[in-house]
Amino acid sequence: MNLKYIIPSLLVTAVVIMACNSHQQQGIISGKIEGAGGKTIYLESFINNRSVRTDSTVAGSDGAFTIVPGRKLELNFYRLLVDEEFVTLITDSTESPEVTANLADFSKSLHINGSIESETLHELEMNSEPFDTKDVELRKKITAAGISPEEKSMLNQELINNRKSRTDYIKTWLETHSASPSALLAIQHLDPRTDMSLFNKVFSDLEKPMGHSILYKGIKQQVQMFMTKDKGTEQGGGAQGGGNVAGKPAPEIALNDPKGNIRKLSDLKGKTVLIDFWASWCGPCRRENPNVVKAYQKYNKDGFEVFSVSLDKAKEPWLKAIADDGLIWPNHVSDLKYWDCEAAGTYGVRSIPFTVLVDKEGNIIGHNFRGPMLEEKLKAIYGH
Repeated sequence: MNLKYIIPSLLVTAVVIMACNSHQQQGIISGKIEGAGGKTIYLESFINNRSVRTDSTVAGSDGAFTIVPGRKLELNFYRLLVDEEFVTLITDSTESPEVTANLADFSKSLHINGSIESETLHELEMNSEPFDTKDVELRKKITAAGISPEEKSMLNQELINNRKSRTDYIKTWLETHSASPSALLAIQHLDPRTDMSLFNKVFSDLEKPMGHSILYKGIKQQVQMFMTKDKGTEQGGGAQGGGNVAGKPAPEIALNDPKGNIRKLSDLKGKTVLIDFWASWCGPCRRENPNVVKAYQKYNKDGFEVFSVSLDKAKEPWLKAIADDGLIWPNHVSDLKYWDCEAAGTYGVRSIPFTVLVDKEGNIIGHNFRGPMLEEKLKAIYGH
């Protein structure tokens, strides 16, 4: 579970890092990122369900930087971004986080001081990394050419065991960290059907400090929707706007695939389709991809298809993510316009991952089906 990247479902988690050369002054973030000399470092906040660049600075020749936010920061998730690398912080204007790293090996060299909750999140990420690494390795082996049924079965069992170990670790961690904002990221890897008591404890412990945040509200809404089965989602609960309402025809999407060929959503009429808005740089999307792959492998023979719309800015990372995550379906499209993606605008997408489930007639069933919710819905549709 690469929690460094996690940003829930209806949301894109944004991270705060304020850099400053003076540790006397609160509300500033200082740091040094080797290899980032002369590069622009951005501070992103989460505003109206969008990750927005609110402040920036140019790092010195040695990678040292200082960002003084233009507004007072409330306790929340923020992001410090340089090139395609970023770090998520949980902080407010009473702290002065300091971030150090090497741009060439960002994740492994990253170190955070001066922000208790950010340090807690970073520790959780580091302890979870071995599970993530093993998960990726196993999925690559499972999708490799020439693998025998026996080997595939053995690897799938190993994958299940690894994910169980990760879940057990998260549960143990939550026993002593349910009041940490990081818990909002951790519980997204649990199942409300079996772990509802942990969800309730986290929601209760964090209602006062984090109840204002989009992340808290979004996760709580998702869990409520799931626990009431499909009722809220069937009525379009969770849609982000754009006029795409459950029961209405899904707007057409016609974009280029990696080879430059136009692929249209309407060409898949007659099949149940999951429109998946994602991007290679979106950690929550990458964490959700195994669930989408699992659903595709189980139900494709029954007529289930995935239509992936990427909000990437460049072709290379998009293609690499498709390969690395084993996204084996053919329907991958993008105009490489980042948040200006035409299809994302049509569907009112303000954060990713964002999904829309479409029935055989081309009408919208509901929005933001993922993880257990997607599994349950497809089981209801196909009967197994």
